[in-house]
Amino acid sequence: MPQCSSRALAENLSDVSEFNSNYKYLKRLIQNLKVENSDSIKKELFGDSEQARTLNKKDMKQLFKFLRKIEHHYEELSNPPIPIELEKSIRSRSREKWLPWEFEAIQKIDDWQKELEEKKGKAKSLLESTLDKARRGEKLD
Repeated sequence: MPQCSSRALAENLSDVSEFNSNYKYLKRLIQNLKVENSDSIKKELFGDSEQARTLNKKDMKQLFKFLRKIEHHYEELSNPPIPIELEKSIRSRSREKWLPWEFEAIQKIDDWQKELEEKKGKAKSLLESTLDKARRGEKLD
């Protein structure tokens, strides 16, 4: 029995040392290739290596101004037509017990939520188009 375990241990050690030497060789080879051909390897692995256009100070100011405008507009739209606590109170009761003005209030909230979702989509597409314009160097409105 001791002979079998010592033979297995010797085989495992040789496998480990062979693996380590192969690993070190491949690592060194890859590092050398990277140094010699860094641009072409990046292009091959990650696609086109051309970086996106960087924005100058004026472009950044325009972009931040536009983003603040969107943020301010969104904050104004995000205020519900009735207080949240009142909505929760109304919705917690059964619909049969609602008063006529409560139906109207809930309808206003539902309409407001639908309108807000539509405006979120429009704002998102507007933001994406503005970022694309900034990347291309076009004037931001």
